[in-house]
Amino acid sequence: MTRAIVIGAGHNGLVCAAELARAGVDVVVVEQADKVGGGVGSAELTLPGFVHDTCAGFMPVARVSPAMLAQPLERYGVEWVNPPTVVAHPYEDGQAIALEQDLQATAASMNAVAAGSGDAWRALLTRVLPHGRAFAESVLSRFPPVRSGARMAAGLRRDLIDLTRRWLGSAEAFGDDLFGAERPTAWLCGASMHSGLPPDAAGSGAFGFLLMMLGHLTGWPFPRGGAQRLADALAAHARDQGAEIRLGERVERISVRRGHVAGVELAGGEPIDADAVVATVTASPLVAMLPDGALPERTFQRLRSFRYGVGVFKVDYALSEPVPWAAEAPRRSAVVHVAGELYDLSRAAQEAQRGDAPERPSMVIGQQSLFDDTRAPAGQHTLYSYTHTPPDIGVPPDEMVGRMEEQLERFAPGFGRCVVARHVRTPRELEQQNPSMVAGDLAGGSFEIDQQLVFRPAPELSRYRTPLRGLYVGSASVHPGGATHGVPGREAARSLLRDRSPLRFWR
Repeated sequence: MTRAIVIGAGHNGLVCAAELARAGVDVVVVEQADKVGGGVGSAELTLPGFVHDTCAGFMPVARVSPAMLAQPLERYGVEWVNPPTVVAHPYEDGQAIALEQDLQATAASMNAVAAGSGDAWRALLTRVLPHGRAFAESVLSRFPPVRSGARMAAGLRRDLIDLTRRWLGSAEAFGDDLFGAERPTAWLCGASMHSGLPPDAAGSGAFGFLLMMLGHLTGWPFPRGGAQRLADALAAHARDQGAEIRLGERVERISVRRGHVAGVELAGGEPIDADAVVATVTASPLVAMLPDGALPERTFQRLRSFRYGVGVFKVDYALSEPVPWAAEAPRRSAVVHVAGELYDLSRAAQEAQRGDAPERPSMVIGQQSLFDDTRAPAGQHTLYSYTHTPPDIGVPPDEMVGRMEEQLERFAPGFGRCVVARHVRTPRELEQQNPSMVAGDLAGGSFEIDQQLVFRPAPELSRYRTPLRGLYVGSASVHPGGATHGVPGREAARSLLRDRSPLRFWR
């Protein structure tokens, strides 16, 4: 029987383990943390009874990813919460644009702020939404996406060329081209900032559009009770398939003998022998685990030079009451993009990119407790918030928190009186807790266009296998990158199984 070791019990590692164990492989998952989940988790960070999502908070891609849809999550108790008002983007004068699951309601919200912008969005989405799942699957699959790509091309036909041009461009150019108005463009760019890319970066248009489209197609759901429920369900499924999960143990080295993986060595010296290893850690930690000469020098160099994106500075709040937003739409939305006008959003992104702490940070806000009463004691609430900063923020953490709260006060006067407790994590603290989040980058590497598709992280790793026989990669550093979709984990498992198939005559 083939024995495989999966390094990391994040969602990719758990998906991988379940796939391998179901196929009869003897699987051991090794995780340095004391619980499963990696970037998919929740905990009482502030006060007892207040449940906060530690990294991932909303999971639209999980509801369209073939890899995640194949997991029997509901059988293990996952219940999805899916608010009808998905995102609100407020402005300081009290206006706001809402992304509603309902397309007509979204168009009306946009038209109220910039006449004609909602009509343009509705016209585009009316053409795209019937093919939305094919589009999402073409992104969330092994490259090249032959079947889903063909379905999308057949459905969109002439629109595909124009949409591809917009997707390859920046979110700012996409919005200006489609809307011809700044506030709707800022609304679209607010979604693109989840990628960590500035709104004028090539490729950010695809991120902004995909997330907004998914708002109509699936919403931006989240697990009732916290993201940890999802991770625990994946772990339970992997164990039921036969996988062993070892927590609180760190892989120090990947062992190599005669040009083939031989297993791993744990911190403390314990060896675990195996025929194959699947590393679900990102590029930089993977390099540190490999002995010299294990990969061709060109591959090593590519992994060493793989770029990580801007860091995340995260603050979780326990609140005595809901946030007193000045605009109406944020009071009923699951997510709020506190970014304001396009100029302010762009400036904050540029400051973070050049290594400065943003003066007026653009923020992603999550209001899970408005829709999930398990998140906080009766009448009280949690608030999920983060902004992008350099890895070393350059100002004291308290000052960065102050800038974020000043920004919240601009859009929700009186916010400060609601705060009961807060929990702060800097980019370096995020990395310390999870070494795959190098420099506090949640995405496993920058999403700049030269690090996409077969270049994530290198062409020779783009099929989830490496030049070292028996070593596979299934992390956010390979296509299609970060987010809770499980594609790298599943595809790494499938590459391993193909290589071990008796029908294959080369190894």
